[in-house]
Amino acid sequence: MSPANFIIASSEAFVKTYMAKFDPSHDWLHVDRVRNTALHIARHPTSLQPCDLEVVELAGLFHDVADAKYVSADGPKKTGGEIVTEFLVGLDYDLVKAKIVARVVDNIGFRKELGWKESDDEEVRSWRDGCAELHAVQDADKLDAIGAFGIFRCAAFSGAKNRVLYVPNDKPIEDMTQEQYGEQSRAGAGSAINHFYGTLEALRRLGRA
Repeated sequence: MSPANFIIASSEAFVKTYMAKFDPSHDWLHVDRVRNTALHIARHPTSLQPCDLEVVELAGLFHDVADAKYVSADGPKKTGGEIVTEFLVGLDYDLVKAKIVARVVDNIGFRKELGWKESDDEEVRSWRDGCAELHAVQDADKLDAIGAFGIFRCAAFSGAKNRVLYVPNDKPIEDMTQEQYGEQSRAGAGSAINHFYGTLEALRRLGRA
């Protein structure tokens, strides 16, 4: 097995074990779909710039590590990027590339994008706007959250969190903040229907690649 294949295979094994405790909305099959879709986007001739496919694949595999929706307030404080860096470096993976993968992982997710501001550090904004690997994984994750799979995953997450499907006269939160989204996600608050209007509809407008 080549070194590159060993890294991918080891990462797959890690993620399968890590995601095994989560509900079907964020399981290994979701991760695998995001990985494959991200690679398709990265290889597509209309991509804005060339992507490092290895970084894309690894970031796709690790993108839900330490997802705040599944980390309790008194749980581990490491970011997904920190966990990923430790794992990859432990496999003697190139440190520079490991840090790129980690940075992508730490910037994936609707909640994180809600926290992005024009007043953020210029280097941070420039990287977010120009990193093709980030854009490929972001869009792949969003595509798995809309359409038929988005409906299935919303229902699965709602069931796992015991979130009600519909509350009459309960309107979705418009222009939701990062804090509001994070609290709703952790607590399973709100309703499944409102999730479509408050989150899934917004995702359609946030494509990057």
